[in-house]
Amino acid sequence: MIITHRGKHNNGLKENTIPSFEAALKAGAEAVECDLRLTLDKQIVVCHDNKLSINGKRFKVSKTTLQDLKNVSKDVIPSIIEESLSTVPGAKDPSTRHFASSVGMTEIDELFDYIRQKRVPFFLEVKNRSSILVESIAQKIKDKKLWDRVHIIGFSIFIKNALRAQAKHEKLRVLPIINYPLYSYIKTPSKSYGVFIGWLDKWYGSEWIFKRSVSKNRLIKLKKFYEKNGFKVMAGVINKETGFKYFEQAGIVDIVTDNIKDAVRYFNKNSKFES
Repeated sequence: MIITHRGKHNNGLKENTIPSFEAALKAGAEAVECDLRLTLDKQIVVCHDNKLSINGKRFKVSKTTLQDLKNVSKDVIPSIIEESLSTVPGAKDPSTRHFASSVGMTEIDELFDYIRQKRVPFFLEVKNRSSILVESIAQKIKDKKLWDRVHIIGFSIFIKNALRAQAKHEKLRVLPIINYPLYSYIKTPSKSYGVFIGWLDKWYGSEWIFKRSVSKNRLIKLKKFYEKNGFKVMAGVINKETGFKYFEQAGIVDIVTDNIKDAVRYFNKNSKFES
């Protein structure tokens, strides 16, 4: 399964927006990863960075109300919509136009309306440790009956409340991002649907560090260890063919990537491996 990392944004589209998700799925992605965080008034928006600069103004999402975010970004939305609609499949469809109009800052209701229209998995990365964020997402999943399609993921400092929420929401699918995979042998991760391991190709040296600590043979053993303990194993964010091969040889073929084109080419060529 090829999972787009924040959407296909290297074609001029703004990342973490519905037009970018559409473009990624059209390019061959089979699932979507995006980032969720809270505004000052505890509203959920799709956004990776807390610190933003729009129209020359710098601010923090966590220190700004949703309405103020809309006000500061509304002047840049029309030009983005015009460009985005030309690349979105079905752009003349009113529903697509509605989604594209949220390109400035997508809200959680718009995101879930979009998810309901798609028959693909979504991986929602929580960007702060708030229990409000996790509970709001879980409630949306419950209301929309999307337990089998929507997952919550996050780094260890942010994912703890999602792991705890599994006690209340038994169908909730949570996947921690494991920073130090080998430490799992010492302390098995908290029970969850699965785990993400790997590196970020955009972070210089992260691939080298991972491979120095996790050889190909060790990766195979690590995957078996995780699966023995009930975890589904996925990888990311992997952008090069050498990385695809590294994980595929260990049987890990659910990959988060920015490089959809090469991922599609590689895994289609090696289609005997199933997700």
